Amino acid sequence: MKHYFLTILIIISAVCSAANISSKLDVADSLFIGTPFHLQVNITTAKIDSVYIPPVDTLDIFILSATPNITETVLSDGLLTSIDYTFQPFDVGEFTFPTIEFMVKADGKLQTLKSDEFKININSIVSDSTNTIMDISKPLSVFLGFFDYLLILLLIALPILLIIYLRKLFKNRKNVFEEVVIKDIRPAYIICLEQITKLKEQNLLSHGNFLSYYFRLSYILRLFIKLHYKINAVEMTTSEVRANLKVSNHHEKSEILKFLSNCDMIKFAKFIPSSEAAELAIEWLETYLQSFEPKEENNA
Repeated sequence: MKHYFLTILIIISAVCSAANISSKLDVADSLFIGTPFHLQVNITTAKIDSVYIPPVDTLDIFILSATPNITETVLSDGLLTSIDYTFQPFDVGEFTFPTIEFMVKADGKLQTLKSDEFKININSIVSDSTNTIMDISKPLSVFLGFFDYLLILLLIALPILLIIYLRKLFKNRKNVFEEVVIKDIRPAYIICLEQITKLKEQNLLSHGNFLSYYFRLSYILRLFIKLHYKINAVEMTTSEVRANLKVSNHHEKSEILKFLSNCDMIKFAKFIPSSEAAELAIEWLETYLQSFEPKEENNA
């Protein structure tokens, strides 16, 4: 009987000391692109257990915008570890906020805990309900004569002729541009490094033109992906690039998506970076492109 009683006590002790996790998403009823929101994760463990909190930077289209606030509270029967994350979304649509995995070490064993998934709907701008059009009076009868109809026909015909002319003009320019691109048989990294040199010569940072600067950086990286990996990243959103870009090196894809997301933050959320961050951005892109130089050229 003593052995059975001791076994029951051990099982009860193990169950009571097992770690558990709860998560809560603090999101407003209407969430818009670039709006910060909080994810609160609470992990309850024994006092002697160790909790490993993984570094988090980017989760799908959600960017970590602040260092997580981590607090530990000693309870009567254990330890409560609370982690407060602050994220910002940088795409529009309905998305699933993914789980975050945590590791708990207890009695020499590792236990994996996962936060919950959440559905989030992200809008682009706030709709203005004050712009509703309402009738202010009854419509008036209008009688048109010959010259009135002639004027209407001219007003209709002129824009149509203008559109036809502009389409032909842009089509000819597009054909010229495509011919130039087809004739340029240089490697993709050389073409894009040349674009970086031209960007440096414009000296946009000294004029505080961060928007054009990051737009050009994003375009150069997307152009490289288009030429090297054969997907039209220039006309894709960052989420579409994530879905279509096939790279064997997971770290390379993660760095590409992180760079594009940071550029989106400046272009769409009007975030103003520091000059040091802008210099580091172009240095990273230049180093990334140079990594595609053949080994023979590097040795030379």
